[in-house]
Amino acid sequence: MIDSYGSQDLSNISNNIFSKLKNKKIITNGEYCKLFEKKISRLVNSKYTVVCNNGTSALMMSLLALNKKKIIAIIPNINFVASANIISLLKGKIILCDVNRKTGMVDLNSFKKILEISKKKKIKPNIFIPIHYGGNVMDLSMIKKLCFKNNIDIIEDGCHSFNSSKIIRKKKVIVGSCQFSKITTFSFHGVKNITTMEGGAVTTNDKKIYSKLILLRSHALKKTKINDPYKMLYPTLNFRMCEMSALIGLQQIKMIDKFKKKRNIIVNSYLNKFKKFEKYFKPLNFKEKNIFWHLFVIQLNNSKNKGVFMKNLKSKKIGTQVHYKPLYRHLSYRNNILINDYANSNFFYKHQLTLPLHTRMSLKNVDYIVKNIKKILLNKNL
Repeated sequence: MIDSYGSQDLSNISNNIFSKLKNKKIITNGEYCKLFEKKISRLVNSKYTVVCNNGTSALMMSLLALNKKKIIAIIPNINFVASANIISLLKGKIILCDVNRKTGMVDLNSFKKILEISKKKKIKPNIFIPIHYGGNVMDLSMIKKLCFKNNIDIIEDGCHSFNSSKIIRKKKVIVGSCQFSKITTFSFHGVKNITTMEGGAVTTNDKKIYSKLILLRSHALKKTKINDPYKMLYPTLNFRMCEMSALIGLQQIKMIDKFKKKRNIIVNSYLNKFKKFEKYFKPLNFKEKNIFWHLFVIQLNNSKNKGVFMKNLKSKKIGTQVHYKPLYRHLSYRNNILINDYANSNFFYKHQLTLPLHTRMSLKNVDYIVKNIKKILLNKNL
């Protein structure tokens, strides 16, 4: 149960879920997908939602929907490979922004710095894709003003933070509400806050973007007449979600408050027990009550023996992970990177470690993890 940092929880999914689809004419992108979209919009307070087959597709649809002739995107160096892969496939260029070493996210200072470097190099970025890391909610209020001034569109990557909210500058900010962006993307992969097995979603408040996303999701085919059934408006792919995934998503949303509460109980147990280990590491402590914890991250004070620490935990069947390797370290991107700012990202990468956190865990699992960490620390002097 704890041999991986995350796990799906399908305990509430009905065994007869397939029976709801047996007599349906449409089993992909049908009525359950539409209902799932409505539920998501209601939850995150967005005008529109478009569901799709995974979080990577959500990012690709979003980039295509903004219709930039040439993509020059600012993305965090601490990042999963999905956004960088898409930008590269679309023949765009990448500007790697450093992060705050305490949060793993881009902050106002790091963003200002990357804009200054861009200006000196006479490079004009046109998209910014920030990540709400680990369940936290990034402060985009001031960054939005800089983006507006520099003609940069914001696509929020909310894959870690579905159903997270936070009070920022005395206002409640819900990830997915697009208060500071044109688009927010989500992933419903197995380890995420809710899952549809595989799946994703895009939220927006812009009707034109919404209309384009609907077309982009399904080959951009527009119906015409019976003897000439459709015409293709522009090249795209099939990003549709199937009805089975949507049905699972609807069941998962019913459980979302319970999932959130269970994760908070586990996190609080970790935090209380780890107070005595501050000599060795400190957790990334997201203090807001409405954060939906996706990852439980610790930062080691001494990163020298991190690999040994992870191997020792693995020998006790305790799974760990690193979120993430800085993107510039993936050599496949070397011809696509225009600017690379990485000092804090390197520090974060070397010191960061993700411990198990998911709703199938028990407090006994937490006790077991803490007991073994204590043994390892005493023996290895991390």
